[in-house]
Amino acid sequence: ILTVAVALPKAGYENDDKLRAFNEQLVERVRNLPGVEAAGIGTNIPFDDNEWDSSFHVTGTPEAEPGHEPPAEINIVSPDYFKALKMPILRGRNFGPEDVPSDDRSRSIIVDETFVQRYLPGRDPIGVNIDDNQRPEPAAGEPSPPPLTIVGVVPRTRNEAPGEQNVEQLKMVHMYFYAPQYPQRTNTLVARVASGAPLALVPAIKREVQAVDAKQPIGTVSTMEKNIASSLGTRRLTMVLLGSFAALALVLASVGLYGVMALSVTQRTRELGIRLALGAKRGDVLRLVLGQGITLVGVGLVIGLLGALAAGRVLVSVLYGVGAIDLIALSTAMVLLALIALIACFLPARRATRVEPMVALREE
Repeated sequence: ILTVAVALPKAGYENDDKLRAFNEQLVERVRNLPGVEAAGIGTNIPFDDNEWDSSFHVTGTPEAEPGHEPPAEINIVSPDYFKALKMPILRGRNFGPEDVPSDDRSRSIIVDETFVQRYLPGRDPIGVNIDDNQRPEPAAGEPSPPPLTIVGVVPRTRNEAPGEQNVEQLKMVHMYFYAPQYPQRTNTLVARVASGAPLALVPAIKREVQAVDAKQPIGTVSTMEKNIASSLGTRRLTMVLLGSFAALALVLASVGLYGVMALSVTQRTRELGIRLALGAKRGDVLRLVLGQGITLVGVGLVIGLLGALAAGRVLVSVLYGVGAIDLIALSTAMVLLALIALIACFLPARRATRVEPMVALREE
């Protein structure tokens, strides 16, 4: 997916009609380029570091106290924006010709599935009206504009990398406005390329922009993959460092456990020799020494599990796609640690079974 920022100047684009005409022509031209599957515009695309939010109120529900209204991330898009990002319409419909601006027609919006789950549980969201602070104030003597009306529902998207500083932003629901109803000067063009490198399309897009307005340059050019990688760069480095330290800690713990068990076997050489001299089988000695190691491992795993459960709740802001308690991850980690610990215990235990009773007693 190619992303191209386009910022229109005030000169030459003094009103909504001119902004709307440029945006629609550009999207249509890019959509018709060879190799382009879909093209659209948005004001707040995923991982572009833009933040645009607004409070709202669902008509017919109790109003929140001033300053405590629920927030939503706002994105003003063209219809093919969802197709370019492969976001299916889950319920209702996409924006279309029936949503063209009109003084007596409700303003259409599309919300994400989290909005429905959080604010309209058990209700059909299609046709529900919403009040928001994007509604322009009417001039003196003029009637208030119609409210927002939900016409569709799309999947939840994550617009930025998880982090401790943006927890509230990550929790926000998403509301999508129809671009022709709210034409903007600054937009990001998104184009899904059927095959090949998306950046190879840049010269053609430059030509299409200048075909609409010869004086209009393009802004930042990137790809969605690059935006995501850049947004996750710091987090990925942190995870690599944490993983490296975890691996080092595992090695040190294994060496330490091996050392403790080896020292224990050395200190118990006479005891083990006596046991063998009195008829104990080597398998019994192996189980005795392994039992000591397994006890240490079991206590350590229980303490570690409790610590992991507590840490999971603290680190919930940096998790995505998994819960604070991931049973599969915890089980896998515990099994791996147990296997490594058992190997570290087995070597000294095996050496203990080779103690010769007479040699052990003679050395003492």
